[in-house]
Amino acid sequence: MKPLSPLLRRNPLLFAALLFCLEFPCPAGQTKTNSPTGAAPAPTNALPAQLEIPKSVFIIPATPQEGKDPFFPLSTRLYASAVVKTNGHSTAPVTVDLKLNGISGTAARRLAIINNRTFEANEEGTVSTPSGPVPIRCLEIKDDSARVLVNGQERTLRLRSGS
Repeated sequence: MKPLSPLLRRNPLLFAALLFCLEFPCPAGQTKTNSPTGAAPAPTNALPAQLEIPKSVFIIPATPQEGKDPFFPLSTRLYASAVVKTNGHSTAPVTVDLKLNGISGTAARRLAIINNRTFEANEEGTVSTPSGPVPIRCLEIKDDSARVLVNGQERTLRLRSGS
């Protein structure tokens, strides 16, 4: 047997690639043979029958044993109960920050400006407060005050002294 050339001895990767190419002939060098007349028809560009694509189903686990959030595995927000347990005591009434900004209009038809929204007597509406929007009803408007109904409670709002 003939000894390997110095180039192949120094570069074993080149030697392996050369052996690989010699082992598997190139398909471009092969000639095509004629198929017998009773053979299957040649493939076409026609679409295959429509396959039903399966739908993904996502189930939110109720307990850690059923599964966990793959993006936040240490989170327990999935297992939080939707029912809020209370101790039976009623909560304290929420105080709503209402301010009578001004009173305008004629004596026959007065208008009250409450938290930058204008109301007339017996008008209902929503005002913006620091704790969020609150529905109120303006019951009566006097020269220096207005009576309103907030969360079922009647309140009297007065103009600041010096206004």
